[in-house]
Amino acid sequence: MVFQQPFRDSLIYFSSPTSFNDPFDCKVHFRPSAKLSEIRKYYLNLLSRKSTLNREQRRLEVAEKTRGLDINEFLAGITSNLQNDVDRCGVLSLSRSNDNILMWSHYAYGHQGICLQFLGTKTIPFFGKAQPVEYSREYPKVNLFGDSPESQVKSFLLTKAANWRYEEEWRIIDYENGPGEKGFPEELLVGVILGARIPTEDKDYVLHLIKCRRFPVKIYQASVNVGTYSLNIELLSDK
Repeated sequence: MVFQQPFRDSLIYFSSPTSFNDPFDCKVHFRPSAKLSEIRKYYLNLLSRKSTLNREQRRLEVAEKTRGLDINEFLAGITSNLQNDVDRCGVLSLSRSNDNILMWSHYAYGHQGICLQFLGTKTIPFFGKAQPVEYSREYPKVNLFGDSPESQVKSFLLTKAANWRYEEEWRIIDYENGPGEKGFPEELLVGVILGARIPTEDKDYVLHLIKCRRFPVKIYQASVNVGTYSLNIELLSDK
């Protein structure tokens, strides 16, 4: 069963950006305007970091590379190459919210699944790497030459449309290993919320998995708050 990975094996899945349900998410885009002088400076900076050529040799190399250059084709090529790099990343999506009814409907099988609570601060490994997603009404305008690499990453991987603000998302991005299951320190799973409509069989199975763990896990039960569009989340027990 899918429930067993985080409880029994301490595994959690990092997704590929190509699988996201938002077609605007993690898409590389730059301002369409660029000057030839900016492109030459860009190439010079690359060569100064990666080449053993002296300054005059680098200038000659850049002049040769940019002779007759089609700026639009250049930007399209840079965009395509960087998009391939982004698509190879692994992304773990987390949320600060545990009681949003839309989140339970979209990501927990219509309130039939569970919500996991992990311990994460800046000083804690693994989940301490999470970064907040920013939400914007305006599509980010990214300048390939003027914006820092950190700012570009934030625009591409950590910015979403304001419509998604309710998710209160945080992300861990694995640039090196890509998508797939990854192990986390077992003690960082500290709580589980059982969905308001979780089947009895699934609930019993989750409780069994929790009993087999070495570290304590708080168990909560979500229920529909009658008369309001909200959930009650009640502590049932500590393991």
